[in-house]
Amino acid sequence: MIRTLSLLLSVVLVTGLSLQCFKAHQTSNEYHVDLPVLLNLDHALSLTKSIKHNYNYISYISIYADAPDYAPVEATGEGISCVDDVGRFLEVLAVEFRSKPELLETIRGLTRYLLAFANDDGTWYNFLLTDGTINQSHQNSLAKFDWWAVRGLRGLSAAWEVFSPLQKEQTIADEIRSALLRSVSHIENITNKYPEMISRQGGLKPGWLLDNAPDKTSELLLAVVRMHKNGLYDFSNHINILAEGLMGWQFVDSGHELNGMYFCWNNIWHSWGNNQAFALLQAYSITGESGILESVRIWADNFVPYLIKTRFPRKLTIDNSNQFKVENYPQIAYGTNSVYQGIRSFAELTGEKQYYQSSEQVFSWYTGNNIAGVGMYDSQTGRCYDGINSSNDVNHNSGAESTVECLQSIQRRGIFK
Repeated sequence: MIRTLSLLLSVVLVTGLSLQCFKAHQTSNEYHVDLPVLLNLDHALSLTKSIKHNYNYISYISIYADAPDYAPVEATGEGISCVDDVGRFLEVLAVEFRSKPELLETIRGLTRYLLAFANDDGTWYNFLLTDGTINQSHQNSLAKFDWWAVRGLRGLSAAWEVFSPLQKEQTIADEIRSALLRSVSHIENITNKYPEMISRQGGLKPGWLLDNAPDKTSELLLAVVRMHKNGLYDFSNHINILAEGLMGWQFVDSGHELNGMYFCWNNIWHSWGNNQAFALLQAYSITGESGILESVRIWADNFVPYLIKTRFPRKLTIDNSNQFKVENYPQIAYGTNSVYQGIRSFAELTGEKQYYQSSEQVFSWYTGNNIAGVGMYDSQTGRCYDGINSSNDVNHNSGAESTVECLQSIQRRGIFK
């Protein structure tokens, strides 16, 4: 569970340890992070700006920030910010708001960004341009129900949790609720395909996923579960259907190195956005379906150890004979956090030590247990570096996605267990 900052600091004071740097050590085959890892919002907040949009001000978090000065940098052809990053940052801030009420206005500004990009028909735009207008032409910013839409739903769900309990904030809470509920028809269009099957390599697969993509659907399931838990809509049936679909895209072969892996797209697994295990466990908290635990346990017992052993490859592609090709780079926090959220959640659910140990090995990618031997997160500044390009090449830029994904891992982890 997430501990508060005060508890983190009290542990440090009692033990007489310093949080100035990370210290890690290798003992047998277990990698331990000795110290609590302090969550620092400074860099993320330094990337958060305001801009005039349609006569009102909205806030955003900048896509890129390049070393060595880490000033915000525009993404050429895309813009200065995107729903993808704003939504995920709101999830971080909603947690921190519990102990930092001074974050309210930042949360409000970012919420205004998401509301501006959510269309009346439930589709979403994504990128913000330098002049404060919406990029409506880039292929990853078209008005669609796609990656950026489900990330927007996740962010607005987090904002709902902040504003809805506050008596003076019911106007914006109502706006959030309306925007979230405009997604219902799109979700139903997806789940109404059940039990359609589609032909893919390896046989028939569930055909009732978002764009037939398990990675996108895992993000959608996270959004749907959160809206359901917040009492915004009864998604019980949708959650069951989406969870069944994700499990149907799992690679199960007890004699294979990749046993338990969840495909992300066709015959490919990639670390970026592989949130299937995490999403399934969130669904389990609603459904109590034992098959979900069985599926995730196969993943946790087999595929996660494979990722740890092979130092967190970026992409795996399987052919018709179940031979596979490995791409190792680039490695980014988005990939690490996706695996970490799943294995840590499974550890918390089962209480079994072996899964806590696996989760610590995954988390240690941030603190130096990676192919480059470099700590990817700096607690003094709150920066998480953008990636590892090879064993001797680290991308020391620190944009929104890497920073926010790392902060989510730190929040999930809390104090070393």
